[in-house]
Amino acid sequence: MKDAMTVHQTVGLSSVILVVFAATAVQAQQFMSTGRDTLRGLPGVEVLVEPLAPEIEGDGLTAPAIHANVERVLRSSGIPIYANQTENPSPAKAYLYVHLNGFSVPRQGHVVYVQVHLRQTLRSVVTGSNIVNAMSWDQQTVLLVPAGRSMQSVHAEVESLVDRFVEDWRRVH
Repeated sequence: MKDAMTVHQTVGLSSVILVVFAATAVQAQQFMSTGRDTLRGLPGVEVLVEPLAPEIEGDGLTAPAIHANVERVLRSSGIPIYANQTENPSPAKAYLYVHLNGFSVPRQGHVVYVQVHLRQTLRSVVTGSNIVNAMSWDQQTVLLVPAGRSMQSVHAEVESLVDRFVEDWRRVH
């Protein structure tokens, strides 16, 4: 009986954590204007991929591999890519930021949080000052990669989020 109670408590706790996480993500979006209109007029982007946590890196899932795939998608869509901020002629200095974080769940697999967002310098309408590295476009998801499955499936999800960026870019350019 004690084992069944422990399993029930663990499942209940996991459900609560997921609900709190989802509510936090939704609440954060309520206060931040993100969307395709903030892409209008940008001449192109730089791509920045954060290093991956050791728990999720491997099986072909590396920051350089993700970076190469993101640049491939953007180039094939006709979006100019700048190697660095100096090359970017826009005062916004926009860059597409890719961040993956995750952890292993013993005998279950990996939980991977994937976020793709655009950051740029924006000007405050109240003070007129620049807000550096403001997030103006955002897409995110959480994946469960079952034990024994390839982490390559994460590449497909990153590509899907970048495809949404490309779609929004095309609508305003």
